[in-house]
Amino acid sequence: MGSAVIVPREPGKENRRLVSPCAGVCILHTETKLCLGCYRTVTEIAHWQVMSADDQHRVMAELADRRAADGR
Repeated sequence: MGSAVIVPREPGKENRRLVSPCAGVCILHTETKLCLGCYRTVTEIAHWQVMSADDQHRVMAELADRRAADGR
């Protein structure tokens, strides 16, 4: 599976829940504790389905920075 694509929210779509960014590569980095497939924390992965739309959007906005910091 490919990497997640971050799409900016359209005006008026702020309350829309997002599809999980899971990339099907579930390997946790031992130092950062981030999944190397989607760059979410274990807590974010476990709570994705019950997160508010705002929290899902916040996490998605952070993923690009996390991926860039990883340097892969």
